[in-house]
Amino acid sequence: MFLGSARRAVQDLCERRGAEMESLTCEVVPGAEGNVVVAATTVVFFRGRRCVFRRGIWPPSHPAATRAAIYASVLEERLMTHVLPRLGDDASPVDL
Repeated sequence: MFLGSARRAVQDLCERRGAEMESLTCEVVPGAEGNVVVAATTVVFFRGRRCVFRRGIWPPSHPAATRAAIYASVLEERLMTHVLPRLGDDASPVDL
């Protein structure tokens, strides 16, 4: 459930900000109520840079759509404040 909600939220972010999503993966662990997503990693191309964003997912008691919206909001904030247009040929990824 989280992965689908997060994929939609990140794709919407990419469309609004002119980015391109390469991948979105989640780490899950078995929990009392099934599998629990504990972290997600997104790779996007933004302003000519490959950006990698990894973040823990919380709070687990919130609905998947709420956790996905929080994740996408933090990703957007990091993209807008940490990624500068690439100068020269530096192709190294930006860790957000």
